[in-house]
Parts: sequence; C-alpha cells; structure tokens
Amino acid sequence: MKSKILKLLAAGSMAAVFGYGVYVYACAGGEWGSSFASLFSPEITVNNKEYEPFFYDDYTIFYNGYSIQNSTELFKQENITAWTSYLRKYTPETVEYFLYDDKINDALKSISKAKNPEAEFKKYPFKFSLDTNDEKTAKFVLFILMARGIETYSNQTYDYWDYDNRKQLNTDTDLLSKIENIYKKDIVQNDEFLKNRIWFQLIRSKFYSNDRSSVIAYFNTTNQNQPKNNLYYQALNYVGGAYKSLKNYEKANATFAQVFSQCKPLMASALFDYKPLDAAAFKALLQQTTTQNTKEVLYALQGYYTNQFSAMQELYKLNPNSPHIDFLLSRWVNINEQSINTYNAYEQLDIDVKKIKKELKDKINASELKWINDVANDTKVHNPYIWKATAAYFNTLVGDYNKANDFLKNAHELAVNSNQKNQARALRLFNNLLSVNEMNAATEGKLIQDVNWLFYDEPFPTKDYVREGRIDYLQNFTKKYISALYKNQGNDLMAELTYSLKGFYKNQQQSIAMEKLLLSNKRTAWQDLFVGIYPYKLADIYESRGIYLFYQDKIDEAITEFEKITPFESKTYNWEKERYETEMVDYKMIELPGNPFNGKIKDCNDCDHAAKQSVKYSQLNFLLKIKEMKAKIATGEDVYNNALLVGNAFYNASYYGNARAFYYNNIINEYGNSISNEHSKMLYSMENARKYYNLAKNAAENNEQKAKLSYLLAKTQRNDFYYTKYFSTTTYWGYPEGPVIQKWQGFIDLKNNYSDTKYYQDVIAECGYFRKYLGLQ
Repeated sequence: MKSKILKLLAAGSMAAVFGYGVYVYACAGGEWGSSFASLFSPEITVNNKEYEPFFYDDYTIFYNGYSIQNSTELFKQENITAWTSYLRKYTPETVEYFLYDDKINDALKSISKAKNPEAEFKKYPFKFSLDTNDEKTAKFVLFILMARGIETYSNQTYDYWDYDNRKQLNTDTDLLSKIENIYKKDIVQNDEFLKNRIWFQLIRSKFYSNDRSSVIAYFNTTNQNQPKNNLYYQALNYVGGAYKSLKNYEKANATFAQVFSQCKPLMASALFDYKPLDAAAFKALLQQTTTQNTKEVLYALQGYYTNQFSAMQELYKLNPNSPHIDFLLSRWVNINEQSINTYNAYEQLDIDVKKIKKELKDKINASELKWINDVANDTKVHNPYIWKATAAYFNTLVGDYNKANDFLKNAHELAVNSNQKNQARALRLFNNLLSVNEMNAATEGKLIQDVNWLFYDEPFPTKDYVREGRIDYLQNFTKKYISALYKNQGNDLMAELTYSLKGFYKNQQQSIAMEKLLLSNKRTAWQDLFVGIYPYKLADIYESRGIYLFYQDKIDEAITEFEKITPFESKTYNWEKERYETEMVDYKMIELPGNPFNGKIKDCNDCDHAAKQSVKYSQLNFLLKIKEMKAKIATGEDVYNNALLVGNAFYNASYYGNARAFYYNNIINEYGNSISNEHSKMLYSMENARKYYNLAKNAAENNEQKAKLSYLLAKTQRNDFYYTKYFSTTTYWGYPEGPVIQKWQGFIDLKNNYSDTKYYQDVIAECGYFRKYLGLQ
C-alpha cells in the first residue's frame, strides 16, 4: 500500500508546487493611546480575552497592537499535536520539522520531481528520519509535499503601499486537477483524518487559483462530509474571501459571521474581512439570514465599524444575553471618552469647577443614557457588571451622583475579581470628586481614603510595563479638580500642592510658603498625602528661586538660594541592566557645558561645548564669579573687562547662549527649542546683557574695544528683533517672513565709527549678516 501512496508523488505531480516565481503577473516590485483620556478599562469590564482584540483603539483597527496571524502560525500547534497523535511513532519535534522547517524546502522540491520519490526521500539527510515503509508515514510525506507546496501561494507577502507592482502567484490548473485526483483515491477517502486535511488543502489551492470563485461551489458540494472542526471553518473563511473578491459583500459578510461565531481563533480575521454595509444593504442581509446566532454576529460586526449604539439596541432586542453586546458597549464608552475626557484640559489658573461640570454634562446624549440606565437594571444581560459600571460612570458625568452611587454599589457586588472591584472604586472616587463643590474638612474626610488608594496602593497590577487598569487619567483629573476647588477658594498654596502649574514659583513669597509647608512637621494627613506625590523637591525649589533671582540681577540672593541646595539620592532606570540605580545629585555643582563668559562674533553653542575649557563652571561657581566681577565693577576696577564678561554671562545664560543649561530646572521646565509664554520675557531678554555691554563700552579705552561692544550690542538688538517679530507672537517653525537683517544700531556704529579697526575686519570675515548689511554679498 505504501508504494502506491508514494507513486502519487511521482512524475512531477507536485513539482509545480515548488516552482517559485513561475506563476507571476505584473512586474517585480519591491505609534497618546486610547487609554490616555480614559478611566474605563475594557479588559476589566468585559473580562473576556476572546474579545480583547476588538476593544477600542484610536490608532489601529485592533486593540493594543494585536495583529492577525496567518493560518499557518495560528494553527501550528494544533496541527503538530494532531499529526503526532495520528502517526503515533514520532515526537512533536519531528512532526514540526517536516511540517514547518523552511530549510528543507529545496529538498522537498527535488524529491517531488523525482521518478522514485521514496528512494529520493530515503537518501536525503534530513535532521530526523521517517519510516516510509509505514503506511501512515507515507501518507504524511504525501501531505507534506502537498501542503507545504501550496504555501508558495498562500503565504505571499507584498508591499502594501505598492498597489501596481506586486507579485501574485496562482495555483496552476494542472496542479489543482492532480490534487483533486489524489483526494478521490481510496487511500485518502478511507482515512478520515487524511481526507479532512487534503480536502482543506484542495480548498486552499482553489482559493489561490485563477478562478478563486471555484472554491464556493466546491465547498458547497463537499462540506457535508467534513467534520465541523477548525479546518472546516478555515475553509469557510476562504469561501467568505471568494465572495468578497466577487464583491458579493452580503454573502461574504454572512459567511464571515459564521466563522466569527464558530471558530474562536479566526474571530479577528473574520471581523477584519467583514465589509460594513449601508443601512439598506444591511437590512436586506438580515432578512436573508435565517439563524439568530448569525444575526447576532452580524449586528456586532456591523456595529464595530459603524454605529455601536444602534447595533447594541438591535442586538439587545434580539438577545439581551448576547456576549457580543459587551465589547460593543466597551467601545461605545471608550469612544465617548475621547471627546468627554481631555487629558490636558482644565489647566488654567482660573478654571471654574461649575464650568467643568457643565462641559461634562453637555457632552452626554441624554436619550442614550436613559437607555443605558434601563438596560443596566435588566437582569437578563450577559454581563451585568459592565452595564452597572457604565451607567454609574455616565450618571456621574451628567451630575446624578446618587444614582451613580447606587449603580456603583451594584457593580461592586457583581465584581468577580479584584480588578473589577478596583474599577468600581475608581469610578466611585470620580463620582465623589464631582459631587463636591468646595474643599473643607468634610470633603477631605470623604475623599482621603480613595485618593490615598489611587496614588499609593497601585490599584491595578502591572505586567510587561503595562498596567491592567486605567488610572492615569483619573490621577490627573483628581489633582486638577481638587486644585481648581482650592483655586476658586483663593488657596493658592494648596492649589499648587495638589496640581502644579508653571509660574507659581516666579512669586518669591509663594515659593517661600511652599518651602515652609514642605519643611513643616505639623502638616495634616491630607497635606501629607499630596506632599508625597508632589513632583518637586526642596532642591528644585531652591534652584528655581536662585534662577529667577539671577535673571533679576540679584546675584547675592541667588547665591544664597543655591547654597541651600543639598545633595539627594536620585533613582534612574538602567535599561541595559534592567534595574534601578541610585546616584547622588547636587544641582549646584552641575557643570555648564560651555564657558559662559565667552563672547564671540559667531554664536555656535555646539562649538563652545566641544571646545577645550581650562575652567569648568558649575552653576554655583558661575554665580560666585559674577559676584566677584560685579564687586570689581562697583569699585571701578577694570570695568571694561569685568562688565564685558558679566554681559557675556547674561547673554550666554539666555535662550541664545551656550549656557542655557543654567535655567534647566524641573519647576521652570524650559528644556526645548522654544520658550513658554510664562518665561519668554525672562529667557529671551537681552536687558541684562545690554546693561553690562553698555557699561563696558562706556569704560572702553580704545576703538578696538568700542568696536567689539558695538557688535555685541548689535547681537542683542538682533535677538530682540527675533523675539518681537517671531518668538513672542506665534510658534516659530524656522521659516521667517520678510527680511531677517535689519539696520541695527550696533551695525551702524560699527560701520560709521570703527571701520578702521581689526575687529571690524574680523566681523566682516565671520558674520554673513554684517556682510549683507554692507552690501558685500
């Protein structure tokens, strides 16, 4: 019998399968996530892994980076297990090798072309050996050559962006005929296991043939004799694809609905292939559908792509207990959250809590919420928890806090695990927050346990750096809302402690008040809670205060603040070693990257940073040196040089200079290539630099010195022009409007009064702006 089986491989019967590149037409061609503004976790509320790919994601069709696997990978382990059980004499590793190892493709191709496949198979030094004298093993070899060859066609990839020049391999007609003849042989028909698998390979071959639609008729005439296993539904999925290629979307969708309903591994594939229909076409499809189960799936798939809410309503009428409603409801909630919750909202200093509540309420559709409430009270739904949680959430948003509280009590009772209980608790905190209108002892008592839980107890576990529940938005909103209440009551200190806003520390008295609070040993438990999560340390406060004083030219006071800074431990994550490491940090001793006292013709901060520096200045030493120079200026000692160097110091510590790192501070928070409105006048300003440059110029003893100061003053005038013209009015993208070279007074003085100096020639050589001003280029 085994020799007859292997003769089916002879005379090149499978050779065409391995003819890679033969059947080709056309020419050869060549990452804030959805949870960012959400506090409603679909993983927790739906609590069904099978539906997880279908949760809402605002960037991709499938949730959380899920991607569809090809059927080869999807059913790989199932196939290995089935064949191992069928053969009964080989390890799973051996079976996997012959079914899936790409390294033996060339060998199988050669064997399939041979006149005596059995002899060729025995001669080849495979990693594992097969006994082809065994009947089942011979059938296995037959299947290997057939199935792996068909993957030449079924496992193609192409450039998704290159629609015109993609390769396409099609199964040839002769090969299809040969596979069909093999399928009809008694050795196949009398072996149900082999028959089922070769039938599927034949279905697959027809799908990848020139006549893709042929798979429909073949399936319809042969499927009755096949078991309803995963191979059956894979074949049915090909039928759906054939209908779709014919643009018969009603039939295709009905087929995909069956696959979605009956084959869990193919649910994502079926949903992806489903084509949403217009209302009339969808209604017609429903009328043609005879089974309720398929209708339920059709509502779910149509709702996924179109209107979740109307799909939920219709599905609820059809079967309140349908599990498909749950994932649609989670999508409805998460999609609504994208417009209701705004992560960066409510950051104004004068935000009114009444305005917050009104904005939230106005975003909710009252009629939809009424229906949600009605269903949430229905005991027939598949997952009562998600309905109670949803109703509670949206009743909070419209201001019905008592009703929300009742639903939350029900949700907590229905919770089946700790994550669901914590989801209900998070929603309870949200409800309690919005129910209060002022901060007082009673409000603190109402909120303190849940707020402490939210920030300190890690309510949801983290796996692979991803937290299972959604609390980021709730944490952010909690701080903002409480801060707004304090702000409305005129308590600026607690408003800052609960949610920090840029600019608070510009006011030295406010800065001192926060310092006293952080140092106090008489804080309340409520204050301690927020001190523990306050983003700034005393070192940040002292440093910021010193920086603000520096730009006011209060150098002695700035030094006093910097000297208050003490070293502290800082933890940073070492990604290579996958662990946190501790180091001591002392802000006042952090070195500036360039010499802050340099004043060159051409501004090149990178050049200054790369240049060798005989003296490296820390922030504190920088201030101490300025103090020394100012003292000399005050006593009239070498005023020209000292004023020049102090002017350079202020220039370089501005946005334009090589020591802008001086103002890098967690509180000031100006690290980028632009400056916020809060600090624009301070950091773009040339006032201090110009003040000391003018002192130096007045003290200059010769024209070379005066020429240099005229040019340095021109640089401050240029920077003032940049600020007035571009930086202070709009976001500047590096494309100026109008001329950027003006007749700055420094240029005029340099040309009219100091053209006989060497410095004048140096400026011509190095400054293109000045050359253009002179008309030299």
